[in-house]
Amino acid sequence: MSKFLKDELERLDRTVIWHAFSQMENYDGLVIESAEGSWLQDIHGRRFLDGASSLWCNMHGHRHPAIDQAIRDQLDKVAHVTNLGMSHPVTIQLAERLTRLAPAGLEHVFFCSDGASAVEVAMKIAFQYWRQCPEPQPQRTKFIALGSAYHGDTIGTVAVGGVARFHELFRPLLFPVLRGPCPDGSIHENQTESATLCQEYLAAYRALLAENAGEVVAVIAEPLCQCAAGMVFHPPGFLRGLAELCQEFGTLLIVDEIAVGMGRTGRLFACEHEQVAPDLLCIGKGLTGGYLPMSATLTSKKIFQSFLGDASKTLYHGHTYGGNPLSAAAAMATLTLTESLLGSESMIARIQQLEIGLKKLSEYDDELRARQLGLLGCLQFRSGGPSKSASVCKRLLERGVWLRPLGDCIPIVPPINISEKDLEHLLNSLEYGLDLTVKVL
Repeated sequence: MSKFLKDELERLDRTVIWHAFSQMENYDGLVIESAEGSWLQDIHGRRFLDGASSLWCNMHGHRHPAIDQAIRDQLDKVAHVTNLGMSHPVTIQLAERLTRLAPAGLEHVFFCSDGASAVEVAMKIAFQYWRQCPEPQPQRTKFIALGSAYHGDTIGTVAVGGVARFHELFRPLLFPVLRGPCPDGSIHENQTESATLCQEYLAAYRALLAENAGEVVAVIAEPLCQCAAGMVFHPPGFLRGLAELCQEFGTLLIVDEIAVGMGRTGRLFACEHEQVAPDLLCIGKGLTGGYLPMSATLTSKKIFQSFLGDASKTLYHGHTYGGNPLSAAAAMATLTLTESLLGSESMIARIQQLEIGLKKLSEYDDELRARQLGLLGCLQFRSGGPSKSASVCKRLLERGVWLRPLGDCIPIVPPINISEKDLEHLLNSLEYGLDLTVKVL
């Protein structure tokens, strides 16, 4: 590729493409030409370890032979079949497989294209359910959401979101939501204090439910870790306690596993860690291994059956590419790879390697805090965070590592099949970046 073409591509990337979550005034991003395994290569031939799994979705890295082949094989059959009035064998097989693997009781699958659309339909299903269940309760119009929640960027998902810098501007467009505290478990690392903190958070949600008894459509929560909020890890037992409160007060529980599901936490579904089976479960990102757009909302037989009957009970909601066969083929291959990896010696070893490495890095400076679950981790600065995390990530590019800062945090979310050597390079590079940053700032 000539220098002229490279320069022109970078100019067009800055001036024609409007990049997500990016201030375009001084945008200067990478232009990736190819990738393989855990590595990206830009148009200048520079290689970067993809320490963020291309924003948390390339679970098995790039160009995995099994996923590549599954998509090629599907291309020889059909690339797209609408989900309105027809289907395809691989899509049907994927739906059945998801219901078999999911927490008990989730027997039906609605396919979407991205995380926000999966959450949006979950909210609409929950709302409509109360209007046509065996004993209708149309007075239920309220959603309870967590503090600092992030569920996507559609108007509905922004309404239940609670990250001010993303959502505050659109406040006049949004419906009111009941919001409890952000259950930040990092405030206390002592187990006894953490358990007390968990009960305090649950008491706040109990009060919300009691005050609005009979009016709540559903409680919606990201389980175990609120990633976009700044990698906020919940105190152990919070999700379980929240599920029990939903049962006690007779409302629905929507669990949004877009970021934390599909093996990221060491279990296929994050809510498995606390033996929670929600009424609606949203999955995405890693579902297709980051290859093609696909998300899904799983729900129970009780909810599904309330939509059966005449036309008035129909769920009038759909997406053009919902259940796309190419995406489904990629998802089937990804699930096979993930199932073979979960609980394996290699993945356990990488989880331990990340744990040891993050602990060492957190001791590097008094301002650092490390948190981790499975191959989902982060480093957080206690003060001066945003400038420090951005500086560290900039330094990492010098060592051929790509991570994206998130406020005062550095999320560390590598492919779950990352090699020992590549993870060591990632951790060593973080130490390099921290060393230079702490000295300068």
